[in-house]
Amino acid sequence: MKTIPHLRGLLTVTAIAGFITGCASDNYHKSADTGAALTSASRMIAKDSDLIDESLRDLDDLVTNPNPDLRKQFRKFNRAVNELGDSASDVASKAGEMKSKGGDYFAGWDKESAQIQNEDIRNRSETRRNEVAAHFERISRQYDETGTVFRPFMSDLRDVQKFLSTDLTAGGLAAIKDTAAKASNDAVPVKDSLGRLSDEFKSLGLSMSPTTASR
Repeated sequence: MKTIPHLRGLLTVTAIAGFITGCASDNYHKSADTGAALTSASRMIAKDSDLIDESLRDLDDLVTNPNPDLRKQFRKFNRAVNELGDSASDVASKAGEMKSKGGDYFAGWDKESAQIQNEDIRNRSETRRNEVAAHFERISRQYDETGTVFRPFMSDLRDVQKFLSTDLTAGGLAAIKDTAAKASNDAVPVKDSLGRLSDEFKSLGLSMSPTTASR
């Protein structure tokens, strides 16, 4: 999936979940580290909505309020879109890693749970394991849904880049004006989906934290 900065490293931090295996005595430390990383990732995702807004503002400024020299405005828009694209590539490469590391995490949980002698405690452990696994699955589905709405949005921004890189003129801006307006409309479901993804990461991160203080 393609997604946006600070989504950079988003799945990288989630991959820490793969290290939550090992002896029971230190599992809570690793769970806490993962929870903190997930919460941090949630903040990164939320910040990406701001970058979408920045890209669209730069494009709108270029189209509706062009300077005598268009090059400076185009470079500003170009940088914002490139940052989005770079982060999207990073996240896409980590998507599979998140799923495989999640598998390692739950395999470790199963191993520890199987060694619990008290049947009631073992059943409770399995119940919690299934709750967390379901949350991971929700994140995976939301991640895929976000990609579905983001890909055509990002593709349009890239096409605008290419178009203006060869026709950075008053005529070129007039020709691309409708596409710029469409991008603004298309950004609404993209940002909504990112918001839901951020909420899922935050919720899971807090659920894996050993602290109960208000956050």
